[in-house]
Order: sequence, then structure tokens, then C-alpha cells
Amino acid sequence: MRIADLLPIVINLCRFRGGPQDIPYRPSLLLGLLIASIALDLVSAELLGVSEAALGRSLFSTGLLLSLCWLALRICGFASRYVQTASALVACSIVFSLLIVPLALLFGDAPAEQSTVSPAQALVAWLGLLVLVWKIAVDGFVVRHAINAPYWLGFSLAMAWTVADFALSRVLFAPPA
Repeated sequence: MRIADLLPIVINLCRFRGGPQDIPYRPSLLLGLLIASIALDLVSAELLGVSEAALGRSLFSTGLLLSLCWLALRICGFASRYVQTASALVACSIVFSLLIVPLALLFGDAPAEQSTVSPAQALVAWLGLLVLVWKIAVDGFVVRHAINAPYWLGFSLAMAWTVADFALSRVLFAPPA
């Protein structure tokens, strides 16, 4: 599948239209998206100056997302939807990474004291928070369609996955004290 064919589907998912069933069932597509996502993570980490353990963090986050997706689908009896659902989640994640990295670059270095954040940095931080909430909402939308559940359940799962990823990454990849 060409990127030009996939892009409108992914944009529609990010606009809460369609569902993961619109993504073609192609394990090779999922593999390509995973490689692209990890490569983007590594490039982003280098651009942002946080390249320490970047590969480990990316592999962990990706593995956690894929595992939790598989578990949710398996529990709900929809394991056959895994490739399309995982492809949708990874493709949307790439889109949101492409949105958040420029914001992180605009924010610049974090000030030593929280009270010294400039108004421009505060605006960029709020925009970053909005992108994060949008990403969680889109992930919830995808999961909701994949497991035939109400939106609140999909959103709750996506939120729990995000919190788990953040918390476990902080524990596993925290700099030594």
C-alpha cells in the first residue's frame, strides 16, 4: 500500500471518522509502520536532545501498545482485528509525533524554575497538552471501534495505556540518582 493511499484513511481516523477496519489487513503494512514509528522516535529524540536510551524507550512503548492492544482484542473475542487495529494505532501515533515534535522544539529548554516559564512557552505547553488529549481521544476512538464498545470504554483504555506507558517508562528509564 502506498502512503498516498493510507494517508487519507489515517487523517480520517484522526478526525474521528471511519475506523480501524478501513486500514487494509496487511501484516507487512503493520511492520512498515512499526519501523517508521521507531525511526521517527529516534530522529525525534536526537532533535530534542534526549537520545539517551531512545531506542529502548521506543521499543518499550511500542511493545506495550501492541501488547495491550492484543490483550484487549483477545479478551473481547476480536483477536482477528489485531493487525488492522495495531496498524491504525501506530499510524495515528506517527501523525501525532509529527505534530508534537515541532511544539517541543518551539518550547525549547525547560527553565530551571517552573515559575520562569515564558508566556510563549506556556502557550506551547498548552498546545502540546491539547495534542496529547487529542491523541488519547483518537486512540480511544480506534479501540472503541475495534472492540465494539462504547466510546467511554475505548477512551478509558487509551487513557490507562498512556498512563501505564508514562509511569513504566519513568521507572524503567529514569536517570540514575
